[in-house]
Amino acid sequence: MELNKHDWNFGQHVVPTFDDHVSKSVPFYNEIHKMINSISGWFIRERTNVYDIGSSTGTLLSRLKDTYNKEVEYIGIDNSEDMVAASLDTLSEVQIKLADITNDYSFENASLIMSVLTLQFIREDLRQNVINNIYEGLNSGGAFILVEKVLGNDAKFNEMWADLYHDLKLENGLSKEHIFDKSRSIRGVMNPVTVEENIEMIKSAGFEKIDTFFKWNNFIGVIAIK
Repeated sequence: MELNKHDWNFGQHVVPTFDDHVSKSVPFYNEIHKMINSISGWFIRERTNVYDIGSSTGTLLSRLKDTYNKEVEYIGIDNSEDMVAASLDTLSEVQIKLADITNDYSFENASLIMSVLTLQFIREDLRQNVINNIYEGLNSGGAFILVEKVLGNDAKFNEMWADLYHDLKLENGLSKEHIFDKSRSIRGVMNPVTVEENIEMIKSAGFEKIDTFFKWNNFIGVIAIK
């Protein structure tokens, strides 16, 4: 079926320009990757698994593999066949799996599990179970790193953050038409929640050690240790 220009998915038409587009669309995207790469050194352990949920082109996993010379299995998970195919064509020594993590996906022997701008695309009623499975799959002392777009605590904050976010995209060279079309295309596809709601889901899964390592208006980075 041919996609309407207002329909959004991570299919073949997105793959070739994904990394360039996301770096212009997400504030401090490259810096977030650098932060995660640095933080990961405290948690990656020999003979464990490191997972990236929604690994897309595999850029983050590739950086971790190049940084940490350890006996570790780096595993990317994505539900887009096109993204998985593109990753397998360009990456070596990194496993990329086509899977739906909402279908009771089992994480095993994990020292680190990352979800960068992924849970926001999962139905709200399914997210708690995903985070529960993440907690269960982590070894003691392992970490869950979550990066998400979030809602403000009231309408005024939402208005402020949305306007500042659109300003950022314009400053990064994206056109007003592109911004408007993208906004329309993700209606009902991306469903962010507040910072507090994200933290509550993490706590409900069993995590007690939780901190925020990044915050820019309506984007956050959270780390939770088992």
